[in-house]
Amino acid sequence: MYPHPREQRDSHTHLVPNGIVISGTPNKQAISPQKEDEKHQQKPSSRKVKRSVFLWTNSEVMRWLRKKHIQYYSLYNHVFKDHDISGKSLVRLNHIKLEKMGITDLDHRSDLLEHILRLKLKHELHELKLLQKVEPEHQHQQ
Repeated sequence: MYPHPREQRDSHTHLVPNGIVISGTPNKQAISPQKEDEKHQQKPSSRKVKRSVFLWTNSEVMRWLRKKHIQYYSLYNHVFKDHDISGKSLVRLNHIKLEKMGITDLDHRSDLLEHILRLKLKHELHELKLLQKVEPEHQHQQ
């Protein structure tokens, strides 16, 4: 059965009768199609674009270390500065490299590597989501 000509389907909403969008939010707000379009247009500009950890400079790595792990920043900031650790080198660190850099405490190395792995995974998930958004748009163009 085909929907009525005045009914449309939207990927983020339920059946849209007579041009009224019923959003998928828990409170089921009704929003006009024009308002819905405006809302989607405003999202990208109001949302801060994350810079990939793989492109971080040493100062961005230092900012992350200071903000997220102040105890390690106070102990090892000079190590990260002296070795000019960028985002690309940060995600490639391992126990041996950290020890050679001068971080001799095994617990500190393990904890730092866990935080680095979480950061890497967070950014890889973000990049995966971006790719998934591009895929459907690319399929529509073909």
